[in-house]
Amino acid sequence: MVRERGFWLMMLGLLMLVEPMIRPGLPPTEDGVIHAYRVLEMDRLWRVGVFYSRWAPDLAFGLGTPLFHFLGPLFPWLGALGRWIGLPLELSIKIPLAGLLLLGSAGVYGLARLWGLSEPASLIAGLAFASAPFRVRELYGQGDYPQYLATSLLPWALFALHRVLRGGRGGWRFAAAWTIAWLPLSHNISALLSVPILLGYSLLVIGVEGMSWRRILRILHVLAIGAGLAAFFVLPALADRSLVHLDRLLQGEYDFRKHFVDLGTLLSMPPLRDDRLGNRRLILTLGLHQVLLSLPAWWGLVRSDQRRGLTLGCAGGLAGMIAMMLPVSRPVWEAIPLLAYAEFPWRWLGIAALPLALLVGLAVDAMPPRWRGGAALLFSMLLIAGSLGLLYNGGTPVRLIRPTLADLHAYERRHRYPGLTSVGELFPRWVQGEIEGSSLEAAYLEGREPIRLDRSSLPPGADVRVLHLGALDQRYQVALPVGVDLRFEVLAFPGWTVRMDGRPAVTWAEAGTGRLRAEIPPGSHEIRLRFEPLLHWRLLELFSAGFAALGIWRWVFPPGGRILRRIPSILRRAMALPASAGAGWRSWSVGQRAMAALFIVSLISQAPYRLWNATRAPLDRPPGPAAYVQADYGSQIRLVGYRLEPSHVPPGGEARLILWWRPLRFMETQYSVYVHAYPASGEPRLAFQSDHMHPADVPTNAWDVERIYMDGHLLRVPSEIPPGLYRIRVGLYERLHPESRLRIDGSGEDGFDLPTPLVVARPIPMLPQPISFGGKIRLVGVELPSRLAPGAPWTLWLAFEAVSPMEADYTLFVHVVDEKGVQKSQRDLWQPTSRWPGGVSIPIAVELDGPPHPGRYFLRIGWYKWPEMIHLAPEFMAETFYLYPVPIEVR
Repeated sequence: MVRERGFWLMMLGLLMLVEPMIRPGLPPTEDGVIHAYRVLEMDRLWRVGVFYSRWAPDLAFGLGTPLFHFLGPLFPWLGALGRWIGLPLELSIKIPLAGLLLLGSAGVYGLARLWGLSEPASLIAGLAFASAPFRVRELYGQGDYPQYLATSLLPWALFALHRVLRGGRGGWRFAAAWTIAWLPLSHNISALLSVPILLGYSLLVIGVEGMSWRRILRILHVLAIGAGLAAFFVLPALADRSLVHLDRLLQGEYDFRKHFVDLGTLLSMPPLRDDRLGNRRLILTLGLHQVLLSLPAWWGLVRSDQRRGLTLGCAGGLAGMIAMMLPVSRPVWEAIPLLAYAEFPWRWLGIAALPLALLVGLAVDAMPPRWRGGAALLFSMLLIAGSLGLLYNGGTPVRLIRPTLADLHAYERRHRYPGLTSVGELFPRWVQGEIEGSSLEAAYLEGREPIRLDRSSLPPGADVRVLHLGALDQRYQVALPVGVDLRFEVLAFPGWTVRMDGRPAVTWAEAGTGRLRAEIPPGSHEIRLRFEPLLHWRLLELFSAGFAALGIWRWVFPPGGRILRRIPSILRRAMALPASAGAGWRSWSVGQRAMAALFIVSLISQAPYRLWNATRAPLDRPPGPAAYVQADYGSQIRLVGYRLEPSHVPPGGEARLILWWRPLRFMETQYSVYVHAYPASGEPRLAFQSDHMHPADVPTNAWDVERIYMDGHLLRVPSEIPPGLYRIRVGLYERLHPESRLRIDGSGEDGFDLPTPLVVARPIPMLPQPISFGGKIRLVGVELPSRLAPGAPWTLWLAFEAVSPMEADYTLFVHVVDEKGVQKSQRDLWQPTSRWPGGVSIPIAVELDGPPHPGRYFLRIGWYKWPEMIHLAPEFMAETFYLYPVPIEVR
């Protein structure tokens, strides 16, 4: 496989997808920093001589969590390996990620070649897998690196299984078992979703290549070895689920029922530009371009070779995965208990990229042989172009220069990720509420190992002398005048023990806080606090280690002879590799030359980055707002745009206001946003409001200055609100000090009034023909009582529309006159007409005094500008007012 030109062409093309990793800093992903700090914790454990600890002692502000007891340690191991050889943290993460991108594609390439696909087709299959929208988003947007690791290993697990089914020797069985075992050690959820894929693929191979009990026994043998290798991690994680708050992953926003995807979204195009949006962007698509490129693969069904079986298998598997992401699969999710822990049905996208990539490769082979080189060139250009909108994710790269455990705690507090988890799901069951900090943080800030014995739990007159301080093992000499319940700054969990003079002490978890407590009698005692793995954990570790040792022995000393005898042949193959890989430029086809030139020129010129940079959205003109503004709050945050839909609602209705924010600098303070509605004229009383603790659902102290944040508000209009025009004021205040508001630069106001007001509508009878005032305002409706009592106050309702935007504010006047034209009462109302939205009927209530005597009365309606007294005369009328022809009867 590695001696083929197609393989090395694919590797060259993949360098374009790795190129963003070369830039300084980690990609600005949502979860990437979490996994970086998990690597830091694993490195800290390695440095004190602990290769694998189920307890992470420095998380949760030093109180610790059983992180590696429930979450796979493989990615932290890879990162810690880089730290162990002297690499900085950034490189210790980026190098494995780049390697995983190449590794996963190489596995797909190998799978394609096993099924008889040509070199160009296998090349395209590998590129399609690497450039799948979900995988690119995972690498540069989401940052769930363990999940990326698992989906990169899956092709190799299938490849090794295939070789075993074809009669591969013991080495292939060992390789297949190891890759299967690495899946849960990488990412529990991906391993769970991979189980039907491994079984289905095995059945596909057996069905195509022939059914035999020997092959079935080989599969069972490999699966048994893989289960044995991973037993030390999988079995305790499953058995101890009830000891932590994993149920939090089944509730609220993590309930899988809220995250099904519709078919249109799955078959949509990925974004072709960077909109700079800092909110969580769920780009959940297979990639319409990849789906369309795979369509020619159906031509392979007319073949009689094994590729027809591959086409059917990939199509069936892909259809099943799509179904599992649609709402129709809800009964399946509810019937399989463990499946609910996957949280998001769209996780299948990472696995679905594999059969879709093989179908894209099969599409190339469906072409006539003379077209395959050109088709591969075209396909490669389309695949890479389709990933550009995700490849160069906008935002500021995250620099982790000499990070410390104190920085880890600052990140937990700043981003509200206690224990480096989403909702504290790995806190022991007896911990109630949130953990905001601990007394150990001062020691971490000074770079010291913290003393976990809580001195405040000691009685007066007690004396403590520290004998040894370790991450998981500490000893103290304690002299107590009376018996006491000692308190330790560590969360109680199976494995934590307290020994008094070498004997186990009685321990329990403190109610509410979950801290470990121990009963100690009076006197002088040596107290030892230690995390000791339970006996059955140790037995399982020995069991898995035995499987690993046996596999290594069978690989090094196979039945057919020792591996040392095969070293010369391995060396000969390695020496032959350069000669075959670059065996003459002249021997390359035109398509291969063009593809190599395309990749090389793109890498040298940074063409993908330049193309993306030319299409990125400006920070002050993001796509989406109906209106753009520039309101700066305390030179820290800028409101750049908004959208109000609809702009008119009835009382009791709802309107959606979306705000676009841009941070002007990095902030330490967390700000909240308020949206207040006031009558546009008259007394400024608060009518209704909306508040967000974290605008855009992202704490402002985590905002990136290279991104913008879309903040949606639902404005619920109370049913008792009087109809009319309401101005919308938007402001920011400190979350912990609501009275402290950010002032608008220039004006000094504590909020910004949006140019577009909200109209609370009211049905008003329409006029047969609207009356235009000065070509600016139209009277479209009038509602008045048909009969009035003499002297009784009454309300006139008028409906107006703005013909075009106005720069000035005008005053409405209404006169009540008798049949001789003598004025009996009047009302002048100033109106913010410069803020009126166009094409919207605006109701205005006019409170009038009733005429004192019975008779027939008429209305004069008009507009003027104060103080100039410039009237907006009705069109085609001589007067400066409109005389409403319907009389009012006063009886």
